[in-house]
Amino acid sequence: MNKEKVRALISLLDDSDPTVYINISNELSKLSASYIPYLEDIWLESDDPLFQERLEEIIDEIHHNSIIKELINWKHSPKQNLIDGAILINRSVSYHLSTNNVKTIINKIVDEIKPEVKELDSHLDKIKILNHFLYFIHNYMVLSPKEETNWGGNISTVLAQKKGNYIITSIIYAGIAQALKLPVNGIQLPNSILLSCESSIIDPASKTSKRNYFYINPIDNGAVLSTIQLEHVIKFKKLNNLPQYYKPCTNLDLIKLLIQNQIFCYGRQSNYKYVEILKKLLNVLLQKKN
Repeated sequence: MNKEKVRALISLLDDSDPTVYINISNELSKLSASYIPYLEDIWLESDDPLFQERLEEIIDEIHHNSIIKELINWKHSPKQNLIDGAILINRSVSYHLSTNNVKTIINKIVDEIKPEVKELDSHLDKIKILNHFLYFIHNYMVLSPKEETNWGGNISTVLAQKKGNYIITSIIYAGIAQALKLPVNGIQLPNSILLSCESSIIDPASKTSKRNYFYINPIDNGAVLSTIQLEHVIKFKKLNNLPQYYKPCTNLDLIKLLIQNQIFCYGRQSNYKYVEILKKLLNVLLQKKN
C-alpha cells in the first residue's frame, strides 16, 4: 500500500460510522512497522483528540503485530539468542528502543573479556574472568526484592542503570557467556534462577570424558557452586530434590520467565495495557505450533 492510499484511509478515521472506522483500522493494521514513523508524523499534524486516539490504537496494533512476528521468528531460530529475545520483550512496551545501543553495550563487555579468556582452557577460569568484568569492573548489581520497579526486567534500562532483577541479570550473564562460546544455560528453581556451565571430566577408570556441571549464582556476583552445594541450596529452600533442578533449561524457558515476571510487575502497578501486550507474547511462546 502506497503512502497516498494510506493517507486517504487515515483521513476517514474520524468518520462517525463505527463500521467505517473498524474497516479502516483492520486495513491499516496490516501495514508493516516501517510505516510507524509516517503515521506518527500524521498524528502530530492533527489536533483532533478522537482522530489521534484512533490513529494511536492503529500504531499500537501495527507495532505489536510486528513484535509478534519477530518473536515467532526468534522462537523458531536455531540459536534463540538470549539478548535478542530480551530486546524483543523490551521493545514490546518501548516503541523507540534502540536495539543497536543495547547490543553495543553487550558487545563491548564481550570484546573486553575475549582477550582475557582466549588462552584459558578451563571453563571455570573463564567464568571467574567474566565475573570480574561484569561485577567488579562494570559494577552490575541485582535489585533487591523490596525494590519494586516496572523496569527491572527491561534490558535497555537495566544496562543503563547497571541494576536489574534476578531474571534479566541471569539472561544478560548467560547471553554474554554464550557470546564467549561458553556452555552456560539457566536452571529453573521455584522463584529463582541459577545458571549451569557444562564441563568435562576424565573418568580415571575408563579414560573417557564424562559430562559434568558446575553452577553459577548471578545474584551473588557469579559465585560458583558444585552439585553438592546446589543440593544444599535445594534443601535450604525446602524443595523436593528433583532431577530437573540440576539440568539446563533452554533460552526459550528464560525468556518465558522474563515475560511472566514483567506481567507480574506491570500488573502490580495496574498497568493493564502492558500486561495484555505481554500476555500475547507469552501465548506465542507457549504455543506448540505457529
